[in-house]
Amino acid sequence: MCASSGIGVAIARVFAGHGAQVVALGRSEPALAKLVADTANVTAYFSGDLTRNGVPERLVGESTDALGGLDVLVNCAGVLRGATIQDTTPEIWHANFAANTTAVYAMMHSAIPHMKSGAAICNISSVNGLQAFGGTAAYCASKAATDQLTRCASVDLAPLGIRVNAVNPGVVVTELQKRGGMSDEVYDRFLERSAAVTHPLGQALGRVAQPNEVAELAAFLCSAKASFITGECVAIDGGRQNLGAR
Repeated sequence: MCASSGIGVAIARVFAGHGAQVVALGRSEPALAKLVADTANVTAYFSGDLTRNGVPERLVGESTDALGGLDVLVNCAGVLRGATIQDTTPEIWHANFAANTTAVYAMMHSAIPHMKSGAAICNISSVNGLQAFGGTAAYCASKAATDQLTRCASVDLAPLGIRVNAVNPGVVVTELQKRGGMSDEVYDRFLERSAAVTHPLGQALGRVAQPNEVAELAAFLCSAKASFITGECVAIDGGRQNLGAR
């Protein structure tokens, strides 16, 4: 699984806590090394940029060798390069799709030959794949494409006994928005407004989602408890997609 930071780290720790043997993947070797050192059952890591040709195939091969097989794949690498449609350059468009969609396809395509009946794939998408937002045209489109890829793959892989689902978080406390260009001050205001205004459940809880909550949902979808669930894109957004524009 992709586990350099944020939701990915939480997923690695939650899966390991449930007894899974985990191999962590990502771009930041120091972060991956720390995760392996600090977390029982995270047994190995391999680093690489999933947007580069050949890297997904290499990482899947190394992971399969380390684990002796492959039962679960979690794709949670992603970027947010925001812009209105009129300001979306080809570079912004391709950056979003390379990380958020093409890398997911490449990891799935490489992993499927190593998976047997009973295996599961979980793609970490976004509420932006389910609902339109201003100023994030390429990001929304890339996440919507990932959702449709999830649904199509679920149909193709069902005869093989491989399930494919997606998790669609709303705002979660991670570094995603900061890496997309938000300052600390703007990000703090963004979290406050998300809890108070745009995420209905956040108004009662006084917060947005935590990475661990997303991780537990992914763990459920990949477990035997969800053995008859496939092709679903499950929102974990505190009701955000039901609210409408605000």
